[in-house]
Amino acid sequence: MTRHTMRRIVTAAVLLAAGGPAFAQSTAPPPATQSSTTWSARNWTRLELWSFFEPSIGGGDHEYAYPANRLQLGVRRVARRYELAAAMQYVQFGNLPDNAVGPGPLGLGAVYFAHAGRSDSRQVYLRYLNARINDVLPGVAVQVGRMPYSSGGEAASADPKIQAVKLQRVEARLVGEFDWSLYQRGFDGIRVNVTRPAWSVTAAGLMPTQGGFEDAAGLMMPGVRVLAANVSFRPGRVIPRTEWQLFALHYDDDRDVSARPDNSGRAASRADVAITTLGTAAVAASAPRDGRQWDGLLWIAAQAGSWYDEPHRALSVAIEGGHQWMDAPGRPWLRGGYLHASGDGDPGDARHGTFFQMLPTVRRYAQTASYSQMNHTDLFVQAIARATASLGVRVDVHRVGLASARDAWYSGSGATQARGATFGFSTRPSHGARHLGTTLEGSVDYALTPRWSVNAFLGMVRGGPVVRPAFPGRTLTFGYLENVVQF
Repeated sequence: MTRHTMRRIVTAAVLLAAGGPAFAQSTAPPPATQSSTTWSARNWTRLELWSFFEPSIGGGDHEYAYPANRLQLGVRRVARRYELAAAMQYVQFGNLPDNAVGPGPLGLGAVYFAHAGRSDSRQVYLRYLNARINDVLPGVAVQVGRMPYSSGGEAASADPKIQAVKLQRVEARLVGEFDWSLYQRGFDGIRVNVTRPAWSVTAAGLMPTQGGFEDAAGLMMPGVRVLAANVSFRPGRVIPRTEWQLFALHYDDDRDVSARPDNSGRAASRADVAITTLGTAAVAASAPRDGRQWDGLLWIAAQAGSWYDEPHRALSVAIEGGHQWMDAPGRPWLRGGYLHASGDGDPGDARHGTFFQMLPTVRRYAQTASYSQMNHTDLFVQAIARATASLGVRVDVHRVGLASARDAWYSGSGATQARGATFGFSTRPSHGARHLGTTLEGSVDYALTPRWSVNAFLGMVRGGPVVRPAFPGRTLTFGYLENVVQF
């Protein structure tokens, strides 16, 4: 399939569905026997605090705090043969820093300000609007409109442990809603699900909306087109107590953006990226025995295509394992693993080797929001406990590096605007080093009532040789406090 043909197929599918929107879950529940209409309201209020790596004298403001609020109002109609969903969203910031640059953005407040050009960035926009037709054929459902999409999460698992690992460590690695950012992103397009007892298949043609850090959120980005396919085999159908996935994603980008995030040093008048990713994921979990349970994850993605004027070849691999003490107080769950995402070892040759993360929800895998899984290595251990039904605690330690010292330090979460000077990923030089830093991260979530919860996060990065030449200050600190109310 040529790039031109692929563009025509995705564009036609998306424009056909363009009025429509999405459901707030990645896998729809069984069709209802009776019709019902549900109205919902959810409000997030967040205070973010940044102390980025201190820049040299004359650099920007690296210490600041800002409040933000996101209000979502939605309605959902469920019937036996169809489902309709719509949601509007309003985002409001205050006190975004206007001088937090140098070198590069000093934290996410600077990125929000750069997109909006004002300290009180705000917008009201269409978050979701979609229709789903159930049983078009037996076990076949079609969804059109503006919808959520999360790669790796196309089908929910009936095994609670496997589903927990998928939610935390598989979903949205490559394509996701950028859901922690205030503006988020949605997808305009069409999605088809085929469900059978042993397996399920999802195919989709999508265009992401503007969002993430972009205040002109909710506008379609026709310059970015994604074809996605996923086959999920239910636990035990192929490998005992293991859910196995095969996935394919094709990303095509010809937006009118002038940034080119790589190590070549070459300028670009517009984006010119066409990359196909093929991969597999296997998530395993043992049966609980003697109050204990283990889990494991293997995730592999290989890429080929073109990156501007160069052929592209890249690879990423993640291997993880965990063990939970089911009968101990707090049910502690200890996990660890390693990820490698290839980098480009020679900026002067005619090949691009940096793994391209496309449209991920980066903060799910990098809670300090200071790096992306491109030219990246990550050795980590985490501990999760739930002291009570209402109180959860998580602590992570990561040793983060670059796969190639001749490539860049990448950050970002993919395309945020249809045109301009921002690609969606940005780079900082490696200074010929590989150790980016060591992170210590902790989070707490507490449900005061079924409709009211509070969560807090604090993360610290101790910069390594990649950071030190550009920043005299070696410590980055990022924290937030968030209040969530829903009805």
